[in-house]
Amino acid sequence: MSADNTTAIHEAGHAVAHIRLGILQDRVTIEPKDGVLGSAMAEGAGNVWDAEAAANQAIAFCSGYAALVAAGHDQPTALAGADDDFEQTEYLISFWGLQGGIADWRNRAVELMAEPRNMAAVSLIAGHLEQEKTISGDVLDLLVDLSDGNCSQADFDRYMLLRASTRSDELVD
Repeated sequence: MSADNTTAIHEAGHAVAHIRLGILQDRVTIEPKDGVLGSAMAEGAGNVWDAEAAANQAIAFCSGYAALVAAGHDQPTALAGADDDFEQTEYLISFWGLQGGIADWRNRAVELMAEPRNMAAVSLIAGHLEQEKTISGDVLDLLVDLSDGNCSQADFDRYMLLRASTRSDELVD
């Protein structure tokens, strides 16, 4: 597997966790920047106002690692590039007094990612990431709907065509 593929799975894991846990998604990318191989950006990232939101964020931070574990990668591969994710999780655990240590939160994320519907969504998003490099939140939501069977490939394709034509109209104005 290529580095792009493992990075895509990692970032797709974050994105799927955000969506499943009700965290609004801004975008996900595998474009390297400032020494970071990719990122999944939640809207209002860092705005955690209660312990429940902190718990969801902790799981989402660990879900890049968890997606790689659920996809069958070895521990060194799954752990690579997750240091900052785990630091953020440890901060949330400490600040909000969340029960359990980092290993507990990683296990919760692995349980979430191990659900077949979540790995199907991770796989679909990772494939799109490898092609597109960056995917916006609206397209991520639709990819999860497509993966879940809540929309058809034809619906997805129509949306993407409409989106492309709307964007090209905006560029002309």
